[in-house]
Amino acid sequence: MGTYDATRMERRDDAQLADRLLARDEAALEMVIDRFGSLVYGMARRVIAEPHLAEEVAQDTFLALWRRPGAFDPQRGSLQSFLMGVARNKAIDRVRKEESLKRTAQALQIEAERAPRTDEPELGIEERHEVQDALAALSPVQREALVLAYFGGRTYREVAEELGIPEGTAKTRLRDGLTRLRELMGAGR
Repeated sequence: MGTYDATRMERRDDAQLADRLLARDEAALEMVIDRFGSLVYGMARRVIAEPHLAEEVAQDTFLALWRRPGAFDPQRGSLQSFLMGVARNKAIDRVRKEESLKRTAQALQIEAERAPRTDEPELGIEERHEVQDALAALSPVQREALVLAYFGGRTYREVAEELGIPEGTAKTRLRDGLTRLRELMGAGR
């Protein structure tokens, strides 16, 4: 079988999968994930250094195909090429978002460290160090949510949107972070 015949078969298979996806056939999505999952993850991993973020990008890629199967047109190219392009774009977007979040969190952390807490300078410095130590003891996700909410003035909805997480997750991180912060601050007294 020549290259031309193989390409024709691939296009035909892609077109059939596209039709099945349009018909909301979950087995077709499973086939796509089985066939292209490692390639999509590999593309994401080339752009993103952190494996768990690359996994999220791969999942988002297949979720995007499931949500909008009509976005893939077998006449314009192969399903593999389409998925690789989607994964690459999503990975680049994720890197940009992560960098933006890091810059925002760092700026807010610096602002929080500089902000005076009381009218008594000695007490303010002591309290500031206590807060900094307690924040440092939190998990990174709790610290990030608390810094955005309390030093950045964001609502839990804005925290969720900025971090790209569900609102319930943002509420949980804030609640758990505050609980832990109270424990840590109480332990130091």
